[in-house]
Amino acid sequence: MEELSLDLASGRVQAVAHGPVDAPLVLCLHGLSANARAWDFLGERLAGEGRRAVALDLRGRGLTEATPPGSYGLPAHAADVLAAANALGAETFDVAGWSMGALIGILAASTAAGRLRRLVLIDHAGRMDESAVSVVRAGLDRLDTIVADPDEHVAAVRAAGGIERWSEQWDAVYRRELRRAEEGRWIARTSRAACEEDLEDMLARDWSAAWRPLAMPTLLVRSTRPTGGGFIVPADQRDGLAAAGADVTVVEVDATHSDVMTAPQTWAAVRDHLD
Repeated sequence: MEELSLDLASGRVQAVAHGPVDAPLVLCLHGLSANARAWDFLGERLAGEGRRAVALDLRGRGLTEATPPGSYGLPAHAADVLAAANALGAETFDVAGWSMGALIGILAASTAAGRLRRLVLIDHAGRMDESAVSVVRAGLDRLDTIVADPDEHVAAVRAAGGIERWSEQWDAVYRRELRRAEEGRWIARTSRAACEEDLEDMLARDWSAAWRPLAMPTLLVRSTRPTGGGFIVPADQRDGLAAAGADVTVVEVDATHSDVMTAPQTWAAVRDHLD
C-alpha cells in the first residue's frame, strides 16, 4: 500500500494505491463520509490480479483538504476522477465505486465513455428508500465527535453495529477521518458540510436519466440486507439500471451496506467483471 498526492485543478487530492505502477488502472471511489481505506480489502486483491488500484480520498474526506462551500456535488467529484486518471497517465481505465462513489462513477462514465473500459457499482445506483436515507443522515452525527483518543471513536462506531464483520480495514477508515486538535483532543477531519452538500445533490438527481449513457460493461453488486428497514438500492432501481444499460450484470450479496465491501462474493464478482 502506498500513499499518493495528486495535484488536480481542484486542489491536492490524497490517494491510497495498491499494485504495480505500470499495471492497468482501477480508480476506486468511496462512500459519502468514508475515505480511501474503505478499499483496502478489494484493493489488495486487485493488486494481486495485476492491477493498479488507486483509491481516492474525495475532497473534504480522509487526508484530502476541504474546499469552499458550493464547490462539491457529484459532477465536481466526477471531474476530479477524470483529472486523477490524467495525473496518473492513464488514457483508459476502470472505475469502481461504493455507495456515493458508485454514483460518481456513473457520472464519470457518462462524460468519459471513450476512456472508461468497465464500471463497477457497489451498492448504489440512484434513488434510495427513504428509511435508508434517514440512516445515512444519522450516520453523519459521528463527524461532530470530540474524543480523547481515536480508540474511543473507533469503539463507538463499532458498537453502533452497522458493520457485522469488523476488520482492520474499518479501524483504518475511522482513524483516517480524525485529526488531533488542541489540548490533545481528536476531532473529525472529514467535513460534515461537504458530506451534507453531496447528499443533497445525490437526492435531487434523476438517476434514471444518468443510466442511459452507460455503454461500457457495468457490474452492480447489490446488498440484500436492508438499511434502516429500506434499501440503498431498491428493487426498482436495480431493475431500472439493468433495463437501461446496454451491458449490465447484477450480483446480489447477503451482506450489509458496509460488509458488502469485504464479502468474498463481492470480490469474486469484481474480479470476473474486470477480467
